[in-house]
Order: sequence, then C-alpha cells, then structure tokens
Amino acid sequence: MTSISSLSNAVRVALIATSSAALMTSAVAYAEEQSGDGIERIEVTGSKIKRIGELSPTPVTVITGAEMMDMGITNVADILNKLPSSTVGISPETSNNTIFANGLNKTDLRGLGSDRTLVLVNGRRFVAGSNGDSAVDLNTIPTAMVARMEVITGGASAVYGSDAIAGVINIITRKDIQGVELDASYTQPEQSGGEESQFSLTAGGNFLDDKLSTIFNFTYAEQKELRNTDRDFLDNPVTSIYNPDTSEGAPARIPYEGRKPLSWLNEAGTFFAGDGGQYTFDKNGAMKEFDYGEGLIEGPGTNGNYCGPSCEGYDPVDYGLVRTPLDRMVFTLNTDYELNDDHKLFSEITYVDYSSNGESTPVFHTRNYIQADNAFLPEETKQLMAETGMDQFNLYRIDREFGNRTYNQDRETMRFLVGIEGVISDDWDYSFHAQRGQLKETTVWGGEIWGDRYDQAKDAIFADDGSIVCRDADARAAGCVPLNLLGENQASQEAINWVSTSAGQTAKTTQTSAGLVVSGALFDLPAGYVSAAFSADYRKEESETNPDQALVDGTIFGNTANPMRGEYDVSEFAAEFSIPLLSDQFLAYDLALDLAYRWMDYSTAGQDDAWKIGLNWAPIEDLRLRATKSKSVRAPNIGELFSPAGQTFASFTDVCDNINVELGPDDNRKKNCQASGLPAGWNPSDSWYLSNHPGYNAGNPDLTPETSNDYTIGAVYTPNYLEGFSITVDYWAFEITEAIEYVQVGTAVRYCYDSESLDNPYCDLFTRDAATGDIIDFVQSPINSASFDVKGLDIESQYNIPTDSFGDFRVHLIATYLEQWEKNPTGFADDLQVDVGEYENPRWKAMFSLGWKYDALSLEARSNYRHSAVADNEWKPENNNYNDIPSHTVWDFTGSYAFNDDFSLRFGVKNAFDKAPPRNPYVYDGDGYYDTNGRAFFLGANYKL
Repeated sequence: MTSISSLSNAVRVALIATSSAALMTSAVAYAEEQSGDGIERIEVTGSKIKRIGELSPTPVTVITGAEMMDMGITNVADILNKLPSSTVGISPETSNNTIFANGLNKTDLRGLGSDRTLVLVNGRRFVAGSNGDSAVDLNTIPTAMVARMEVITGGASAVYGSDAIAGVINIITRKDIQGVELDASYTQPEQSGGEESQFSLTAGGNFLDDKLSTIFNFTYAEQKELRNTDRDFLDNPVTSIYNPDTSEGAPARIPYEGRKPLSWLNEAGTFFAGDGGQYTFDKNGAMKEFDYGEGLIEGPGTNGNYCGPSCEGYDPVDYGLVRTPLDRMVFTLNTDYELNDDHKLFSEITYVDYSSNGESTPVFHTRNYIQADNAFLPEETKQLMAETGMDQFNLYRIDREFGNRTYNQDRETMRFLVGIEGVISDDWDYSFHAQRGQLKETTVWGGEIWGDRYDQAKDAIFADDGSIVCRDADARAAGCVPLNLLGENQASQEAINWVSTSAGQTAKTTQTSAGLVVSGALFDLPAGYVSAAFSADYRKEESETNPDQALVDGTIFGNTANPMRGEYDVSEFAAEFSIPLLSDQFLAYDLALDLAYRWMDYSTAGQDDAWKIGLNWAPIEDLRLRATKSKSVRAPNIGELFSPAGQTFASFTDVCDNINVELGPDDNRKKNCQASGLPAGWNPSDSWYLSNHPGYNAGNPDLTPETSNDYTIGAVYTPNYLEGFSITVDYWAFEITEAIEYVQVGTAVRYCYDSESLDNPYCDLFTRDAATGDIIDFVQSPINSASFDVKGLDIESQYNIPTDSFGDFRVHLIATYLEQWEKNPTGFADDLQVDVGEYENPRWKAMFSLGWKYDALSLEARSNYRHSAVADNEWKPENNNYNDIPSHTVWDFTGSYAFNDDFSLRFGVKNAFDKAPPRNPYVYDGDGYYDTNGRAFFLGANYKL
C-alpha cells in the first residue's frame, strides 16, 4: 500500500520540476516519480485530483519563495502586484486616506477587484483581512515560509468555490526544514524614507522516531513611512489648472509644475474683510495682509483658489503619507504526525500582529465664525471690523495645534487548523480538515476634536474681572477653556486638552470551516485511468464592529460610524473528473477531458452552482493545446449585505420634474413617472429644491451572487530539439453579469424611471411623500447592476542555457496583452466604460529577466514594463493637453553568493535607474501603479545552523 512518505517524495520531485528553472514558470512539468514504491499520484495545481504524469489543465504561473527573497521582496503582495496578470488592490501606497484599510495588502487579478481573487494557503481558505470583506490580507503570510505561490487566472470556482471569479492564488508553505535557519534583509532607498527590514527565524525537525515533523517560523518585518517631502519628484508635484489661454481651440486644462498652496486657507487663520482685503495673522497673533507670494494663479475657474509656491496658504504636499508605515510580527507553527504509513494528522497555527498608521491634515474649518467682541482679537482687527461694519468674520483655518489626524490600525489574526489525511486503498486517498480563524481590528483616530467644545472654546470674551472666559455659562461650568485660534500655536495647552479627543472602533471577523476531499481512480479506459475528486465543504463567516459612542453620535470632527453585525454560512459539494480519451495515437499523443461541478447553498444568497469543462490535447509530444469553458460565481460578502445604515445628505435632480421628464429615453421616463402617481407638469416643492436631502448609506441583504462565464484557449510548446525552452500562450475572456455595484441616489432616481418599467432594483432605493411626491428618504446601497467584459492574451516563455565553461544562463518573459476591458455599472448603454488602454489597464504589461549562475554566484537583471497609455479614452483635444502617459520600464539588478551550504548573501539595487512615475497629473505620485521609492539598495543574509 502507498505510504505517506513516498507520496511526499513525489511532491518534492514535482516542485523541483516546476520551480527550479525560473522565478515564475508555467506549470508544464510532469509530476511523477518512478521509485521502488511505484508511480505516485500528486495533486496538480488548479485541480483537486491527484494525477500521474499529468500537466495542469488550467494555465498556472508559479512563483518560488527562494527567488522572491533573492529579489529583496519582504511581502508577498509586492511580487504579486508586479505580475502582468495582476494589478494593485489595496496596499500601503493606496490606503492612507482609507481609514479602516491602512496598511492592508490585497492583490487583484485581472483588475476585477480583490474580492474576486481567492487566496488559499495550502489549498485551503484563510480568514479575511478586513472586517466585512472576503479578500485575504497578504501581510499575514511570512515570505520565509513560502515554498511557492501558484497563480491560477480564471475558471476556478468549480474547483475552489466562491470569490475565484478572477482566479486563485494558492500559497504553498515549506514542508521539510531540518535545523535552524536565520534570515535578515534590509532595503535602503537612496533618499530617506521607505526603508524596509525583515528578520526571520525558521526551525524544523523530525521527532518521535520521525513520526512528528514540525516547522516553526517567526518573522518581524518593518516598512517605514514615505512622505511627499521625502522624494524630489513628489516634493515638486505636477498637477493641473484651467488654461489661462481661453481662446477657441485651446485645451481647457494644462499641467502645472510645482507647489500651489490654497489661497484662502492656512494654519494661522485667514479671513476676508469688508474692505475686500484678505488678512491673516503672524505667529504671534498680530494681524497682517495675506501674502500671495508669486500671486494668484491666473486663469478661469478655480485657478484663483491657488497661489504661488511661497504663498502663505495651506499646502497639501506638507501633509499625509505616500506610503503608510507597516510593522508586522508573524508566528507560524505547522506540524505533521504520522499515525502509521497510511494516515497522518496535520495542523497549521498562525498568529499575526501588525500595525499601520495613516495620516492626513489636522482638523480644518471653513465655517468658523469669530465675533467682533472675541477677547483674542488684536486691536487692529477690531478697528478694521468696526471701520468696515463687520460684526463677525469667517476664519478659514487648518488647526495644527491638535496635530495631524492619524488613523492607527492594529490587526491581530489567529488561525488554527487541524486535519487528517491518508490513503483508503491503492487508488484512493482522502483529506479532512477543520479550521477557525479570527481577525481582531482596533482603530484609533488621533488628532480629533469635540465639535461642540471647539465652538464653545473659540467663542471667548472678557469677564468682568478682565480674564478671558468662554461665553457660554454652561460650558464654563463644564470646564471650558478659551481657545485662541488667531496665529500659530497661540492656544494654551489647557485649551487644547479641553477640545482634543480621540476615538476608536473595534471589529471582529470570524471564519469557521471544514472540508473533506476524496480523490482516486474510478476505472480504467484504453487511454488510462478515469480520475476523480469529490469534496464537501462547510464555511461560516461572521463580522461585527463596535465604534465608540462618539462616532455613533457624530460628536467628533468628520467621522461617524455605526455598529454592525452580520453572518452567513454556506454548504458546498463538488465533483471533478479527468477522463483520458486517447493516448499514443496519430495526432493524439494524449487527449483528456476535464469536468468539474460545484453546488453551493448560502444562507443569505440561496443556492447556486459553478462548473468547468476543459480539454487537453497533445497532438504530438512537443505541443499541447488546452481549452476551458466555465461558469464562476461570487456571493456577496458581509459588508455588502449588512453594512449598517449611516446617515448622509445629498443634492440631486428629480428627473420627474416638469423639465427633465421630457428628456428621458424612448418615452420611458414620462411613462414611469406618471405610473408612479406623479401627474403631468409636476414639480417638487420649493423647499425640496433648496435643501440637501437626508438619506442613508447601507448594505443590501437582498443581493444575489455574481456570475462569470469565462473561457481560456491556449497552447504549450516545449520542443525536444531545443532543450530548456518552453512557451505558453493563452487567450482568456471573462463576461461577468449581475456584478455588485454601489449606487448613488441620483443614479437610482434616473434609472428607476429610465428603465422599461418600474419593476427594477433602482426604484426600491428611495421613497416619495405620498401627498407631495417629494423624495423624502433614500438609501445608497449595492445592487446587482454591473457587468464586466474583459479579454486578453497571456504569453510566457523561458529558455535555460547551460554551458560547460561560462555557467548557466536563463531568459524568462511573462507578458499580458489586454484586448478589452469594459465595465457597465448600470446596464444602460450610455454608462459603458471602455477602460482598455487607460493607465489602470494598459494594453501591455510584461516582466523580463536574464539570469546567470556560475558556481556559487548568481546574477540577474529584471525589468517591469507598462505600455504607454492614456488617462481617459473619452478624451478630446479641448479637455486637456496631458492625456498621453508614456511607457514605463523599471530595472532591478540582483545577485546572491553562497559561501558554503550554510551561509549565503543576497544583494542588489531596485529601480536601478531611479525611474520616477510619469510627470503627469494623473500618476505623478504613483497611484499604486508606479514605484515611488526610487533607487534602493538591499542586502540580505541567510544562515543555517
């Protein structure tokens, strides 16, 4: 009977075959080993069937952990985001002003959204990385534990379940470590800021007569913050302004190089007097005329809101972070215990604690009235107000006394998994696991103020005894301390303490799951065995948030939140078959049919299914053709379903009014407005037109799953006459319908009445007053209204060239051509977004590497390429003159040297030519797509005890 140990040998052989040649390679190697125990079956990537000598039926890219570390990469998200098939999800570069997402690292296959990319660890689910979400936070995966990462793009729901519409990233951890391994690395950018360091300790061994195998890892990684002022190209931004040349044919907007502070807001406070002048205060609180520096920016529109670089106004370049800091501690303990030759117990324990800090400007006020009798007013200000008949003025101010607003995020993840696997017979084996994962998030807002206390404290007057007090007697009794806002740092610490506060929120996400897989050979056909895998899975997801009462009440500056509770569970059953049709025939070296089907029953979204049909045909030994057609699904996550109602206000057009009702398409609008009870010639009330309207942002418990119909057609060519060379080409397409999209109230009102009838999802999102017809309430919720149509071509090629005298060379290319990227958020033709060729979705993305290994020395040159693009496909010459964004290539040069079997160094320079993002208003700060760190040097060492 087959043993667990011999099965492990087969797995190791397969890993060597698929990963030793290059950093990233298609899974085209055979997975088999002939030994004294016979040919073993292993699980092929993209399938749960254990096969013999079988190629992966689905296109797969493999990334090895060792090569990833040789690149100086300390976070698995950083390499995934470089893949041409991927784009940046949420990352430290894109999450600074997203309060609950600071520091998260999520990848995004095909640009279809992180929630449509399923991340697995050793083929099993992992707890979500943020509350209410389903996407995994890659910060929880230590690079030192990664053996390889398998990237499967598309057609994976039938095998792996929901969330795999765009594909699957399966992270395989290291299995066999003997002794202790110490690893450290440090990355130093040429300019300060953005430094990275990592230390890991990995230990493993066999115990209890080799029955118990244990692997432990501790990783500490730190990534320093990066500010605009830390990089020359960020300190000197490129933005845009309205074109001062307003002649016919001139573009409306043009680039503007350099800083441009706001001309009406600053840290000392500025106001406009009755004489038409603008005034501010010096650092001591004395009034003076506002200094516009080089003057107001000339031109129409909002140009006059900005002034030259030396202007006294507020400059946003001085605030906020380009990349949030990130400190991570990860503990991992994996064990295997052989009960006997045929069965073993296994467990995986992960504990992660990491923090990240977002940062933005201090609190600011643009409706901030100071009365003429304010005790802190200088005499010259009182005189000016008296002369110009002012009894108050509006003080526009950035309140730097309270410090920058900070969003301190701490995330604690705990995951425990236990399972048993083994063989049932010579042809069948099984695996069962149960796990529980939990994420705890603590968010603290710093630099906040009590809104009511601020208003009370700034309204300071002289008391009868000549002292300065708060005007409001009740506030004085409560301890109010008068606050001086005129000038910089004029407020007393006691006043700052009275007004300042902090607020926070805790959140918890829990995942409980179990799964059983039985795999084996059903029966023999002339071309080989029919193999199958049957699986059953259960999963429960739970989330809750608990904000401070101040956030619920909305009593602090700028932030509100409401508690949330939500949960769902799902039961799933799946079957997968591999059917050999022909073997060793003319024009049929082999031919196999692959089938998969999954049935799902969600407590929230109901029943659904996913399926896949695949065909693998090798007409000759050197050439393999493959095609798959599949239906994939994504069920709505907890946040989309159960986000609590939070009040908001909006101004929007009621398309049923007397003017707009005539402008709708195909007479639908007029017909539907009248069908809803609004008579011809109706108009909202005067008061409705003059106000912002209250409503809510909330989840939608009636959401249904998204559906994707996708297919892949490809070829793998590995010519025998050119040993070491391979090329794969795969054409792929996704058509996603019923996709979940958040809808604003103006859109809901428009499409409620522009649809063919009132029986549509938009009409349920607002309420009219039965008597007046006015819209008196609305909810901005996600609905199943969007669609995607995305197509492209993946190309991957590698060539290994060994020589007797000059070492071994390796050439590797991976590229994606994007043929089509379309999204329609509403289903109406006018809203179709054609994004292919825009900078988020360029036509071409590619990675290229050239490596050389000679004895103990390895050197490699790597490049990342983004094709030239445009900012907006709807661009017209009259819009602006900066729509074109040039191509962009970044080169890294890395190397390693093994002094002996136990000690090695790795080194290199990343972004060797110090390539900055394009000098374009859209992307000068990287926007997550371009490197903002600049040239950086790294050094790493690995020592085995």
